[in-house]
Amino acid sequence: MKSSSIKNSTMKRIDHNLSEILNAQGAFPRPFLLLAIILMTIGACKEEKKEDANLDGYSITGTLQESPDATLAILSYKQNDSTFRDSSVVNQGKFSFQGKVEHPVNAMIFLRHGDSSPEPEWKGDIFHFYIENSDIRMVATDSIKHANIEGSMLNEESFKLSQQVSPLTDEIIALQNRMKGRTKEQIMVTYDTIQIYVDSIRKIRHDFIVAHPHSYKALEEFTSVELRKGFDAREAEVLFYKFDEDLQNTATGKFILDKIAIGKKTAIGQEAMDFTQKNLDGEDFKLSSLRGKYVLIDFWAAWCKPCRAENPNLVKAYNTYKDQNFEIVGVSLDASKEQWKNAIEKDGLPWIHVSDLQYWKNEVAIQYDINSVPANILIDPQGIIIAKNLRGEALNEYLSQLF
Repeated sequence: MKSSSIKNSTMKRIDHNLSEILNAQGAFPRPFLLLAIILMTIGACKEEKKEDANLDGYSITGTLQESPDATLAILSYKQNDSTFRDSSVVNQGKFSFQGKVEHPVNAMIFLRHGDSSPEPEWKGDIFHFYIENSDIRMVATDSIKHANIEGSMLNEESFKLSQQVSPLTDEIIALQNRMKGRTKEQIMVTYDTIQIYVDSIRKIRHDFIVAHPHSYKALEEFTSVELRKGFDAREAEVLFYKFDEDLQNTATGKFILDKIAIGKKTAIGQEAMDFTQKNLDGEDFKLSSLRGKYVLIDFWAAWCKPCRAENPNLVKAYNTYKDQNFEIVGVSLDASKEQWKNAIEKDGLPWIHVSDLQYWKNEVAIQYDINSVPANILIDPQGIIIAKNLRGEALNEYLSQLF
């Protein structure tokens, strides 16, 4: 069973293509979000823990069948925000590691050949896999990248999931490769087809989550599948509480609960959270000062191409309804005031603009759990959230029904 294909080819390609599709549809991913999504395949099974209850920790043994120049294996993983590294001399094609993890973690083994040093982090001869407290055995030929792994139900589980997803991922990649030189209309048709495959992948992953309430891996799948942009917090909460209690109490479980809590606070029908942030002149603006108006809170940035492409639609909506009790508040995720100001002037955005110039650490973006831009929230004169992420013609259609 080739665990490396799970990480390096299948799951990475899935999430790369999901990101490409989101970008094509105008969703600009948070810079570190893709890496977080790639790492979402960390996992475990409660059933495995029962089987391995007598194990004091993990034991990893590796065999390199045709790599006589391999000299050193280096194990690396993170747990509780700390990075762990260990090394093992390769002796007659064999290496080993022992240790203990509090919960299953995503790990990498770097293989040094001859006197060369391993490349940092993401380059070189590297094998990605999952560590749990069990007897893990791996066998490789000339490269650790192509190792087979045994003794881990978690890796076997991941492999089975990748077998379901991989054919669909291959179709997505093939479609993308054929888009060069095509007309805009042909590209849009292709994206519609790609979206069908994306939806199928999401369903497969969702079904995996539902079918594995004892699995730490399913919990990690939950973070990317069920908490995507615009997720229904109450539906997510119902599904989350089907996981075993010990999984709910893990760091990942607590992260999910925090996301659900924010999702419930920002759900349609809830009162929008007030905020204060400075405008271009350095003066404080408070959202509640617009109480009595329909307000579109628009999260954007000068560096975000999909945001800039959406701005003409916002200008059209603003000019149409600005005299009918409608206002827009642009919350910028820029770090440069000059770039922020220049984009406002170039795109001709006459509404209220605020920012703390903290990039993705913008306080309002964090408050509303904004992980990609463009994004928006529409509130009514009473300050109640009535719609989210309205773009293009959908925004104009919705506003036409209000006014």
